[in-house]
Amino acid sequence: MKICSNKDIKFITGALAASMLLGGCSIGKAKEKPLENDPNIKTEINLSKVTDTKYDEDELNALYRNYCCNIFSETVREYGGEGNVMISPASIMMALDMVAAGAKGDSLQQLTDLFAKGQGPLTQQAYAASLMDKINNSRDVHFTCANAIWNNETMLGNKVNVEYVDYVKETFLAEYKLTVFDDKTPDEINSWIYEHTDKMIGKAVQSLDPKTVMVLVNAISFIGKWEDEYEDSQINDGVFTMADGKELNAAFLSDTTGRYFETEKATGFMKTYKGGEYAFLAILPSDESINANEFAKNFTAEDYEKFIKSVTTEYDVHSRMPEFKSDFEIMINEPLKALGVSDVFDVNKADLSGIAGKQGDLVVSKAIHKTHIEVDRHGTKAAAVTVLTVENAMAMQEPEYKVVNCDRPFVYAIVDVNTMAPIFMGTVNEV
Repeated sequence: MKICSNKDIKFITGALAASMLLGGCSIGKAKEKPLENDPNIKTEINLSKVTDTKYDEDELNALYRNYCCNIFSETVREYGGEGNVMISPASIMMALDMVAAGAKGDSLQQLTDLFAKGQGPLTQQAYAASLMDKINNSRDVHFTCANAIWNNETMLGNKVNVEYVDYVKETFLAEYKLTVFDDKTPDEINSWIYEHTDKMIGKAVQSLDPKTVMVLVNAISFIGKWEDEYEDSQINDGVFTMADGKELNAAFLSDTTGRYFETEKATGFMKTYKGGEYAFLAILPSDESINANEFAKNFTAEDYEKFIKSVTTEYDVHSRMPEFKSDFEIMINEPLKALGVSDVFDVNKADLSGIAGKQGDLVVSKAIHKTHIEVDRHGTKAAAVTVLTVENAMAMQEPEYKVVNCDRPFVYAIVDVNTMAPIFMGTVNEV
């Protein structure tokens, strides 16, 4: 019997997320130029056709698993270290698909290829909408997916494409809030997040940049009881060896399950939640000398496909793992760029004109991702939030004019205009 170690539990959190689915002369800033609105604007995706789009479910599910492994491995590579890592690929996808619905050109193509390379954007939008619907209609577990958009009335206001707003409301059930952004707006967003993650994630947005014109948020919450809860006799004290070699006393959950996984890279088990729709999948590296993050960096989508296809019910699987809880927070800009989604973050390339304005007006500035998980004898609680802040790209570029306001001590010089050599130099500290 193999015993789950620290190297495994840290990977388990990510595997669960994949399976379950932010003093002198001064130069002042110019006043930001409001976005222009084109009354003839149309999104590149024909949003009215999304609901009628058909696709091969098995093919899209395989592409989604591929994306899950890629984004998880890239996140671990960027932020792993020896700490716990957990992401929700579903939450990241939902938030980015709301952006994709208003993207055009290469910006749209890169977002589509991240999730479903070789498929069209209509197919990806339809798949995301279907996944959200499946989550929100889960049986016997509490599983919710919610979206919201805050529109900065002062900077963007009613210039947003009406077709886009109607689409995200109807397809992604997004709450749409037109409000003046001020110091209280982050608190309002965080309160929404707290409510829609069943109070598991309290604060994801610390502050908003003055250039922020829109904030898009996805929140996912999962609370599932085990189909077969652990009895007192199945809970024992044990020693958990952490990645740095330190030993920690913990309560271990022991069970006998019926599904076993084994490849040359890992072994594993699966324990279902009530209703049988969702399960906890443990993946234990065969190499005991590496920590789970090192393992995850090189655990490819192909490795994951091979692993899940190795399942057998020929054995009784004696499983053992500790109760644990973990929180994780990152900016996912860099992992997304590494996977080919770069244009939406680039002020010179972003095309989000399907949301508002024209090409080059809007750009995604921050992609914040935060997760929480608790696994104990009763079941699992997990939550994730993805926050995308969209800024006025024009305001991020060189302003049309500058202001020099010498209303405090400053230095001066009288210079030769031809050579700019000072004739006199001095300071003004009082007048």
